[in-house]
Amino acid sequence: MTRLILLLLVASALVFAGAQILAAIRGGSRRRSALPATQEDAMPAPFRTIAYLVLLALMAGTATGLLGAG
Repeated sequence: MTRLILLLLVASALVFAGAQILAAIRGGSRRRSALPATQEDAMPAPFRTIAYLVLLALMAGTATGLLGAG
């Protein structure tokens, strides 16, 4: 089960890296004309993404019984 979770984490990291590369290629000119960040958007996007992935890993580990009481 741990191998499966590790495989899913590595696969999600690869998908995330590919999406970031594509976004960087496509959005070079769009970023200059984008609206300024609001107060709600104070946390940088990479930190939000990492926090979201860690939350998903924690939820998956708890749901499968690998983490938590027991």
